[in-house]
Amino acid sequence: MIPDLQAIEALHRRYAVNDAVFNLVYTHCKIVNEIAEWCADSMHESVDRDILQAACLLHDIGTYICFDDNAVGGHNQYNYKQHAIFGAALALEEGYDPQIADTIRTHVLLGLTKQEIIDYGWPLPQKDYEPTTIEGRLLCYADRFHSKGPTFNSYETFLFGLRKDLPRQADKLEVWAKEFGVPDVNELAAKYGHPVR
Repeated sequence: MIPDLQAIEALHRRYAVNDAVFNLVYTHCKIVNEIAEWCADSMHESVDRDILQAACLLHDIGTYICFDDNAVGGHNQYNYKQHAIFGAALALEEGYDPQIADTIRTHVLLGLTKQEIIDYGWPLPQKDYEPTTIEGRLLCYADRFHSKGPTFNSYETFLFGLRKDLPRQADKLEVWAKEFGVPDVNELAAKYGHPVR
């Protein structure tokens, strides 16, 4: 299954509440895809590039549900924690492969365990949302380097924040950085004109 890039973009446009939100979310998805592809290039493990690309480009499709009709950049923070669940359901409804939907469903942070959801008090069903495929892990990891601010996150800054607030996630980030490498966000920031924090 080769992803139909025009269909994916059209899907984003259909669900975006306005052009500003479309540009914010779709650009973020394209950047995450670029980072994930870079990481996949530096690995020896086999990666299904079609699944990876489709999942990256669709991973935040569920965020559109979290934006108000007149939104420019703000969204409902409570619902936002559920955007991966919304996105996975939407991908299935639109006829995408269940593996793509599973990859979308588990992309929050570096995957969440039931215990983390309980400990953090997050408004999510109390079950495991951890990626089970290399494509899922690559999406989680790549997504940590860019936010819809739009801002790039340096590895050191993001790790510091996780270490302070979510130490189990920080441990996972360090392990995956050894496996996937650390992308050059400064080069990407220059390309896209987004700041680095």
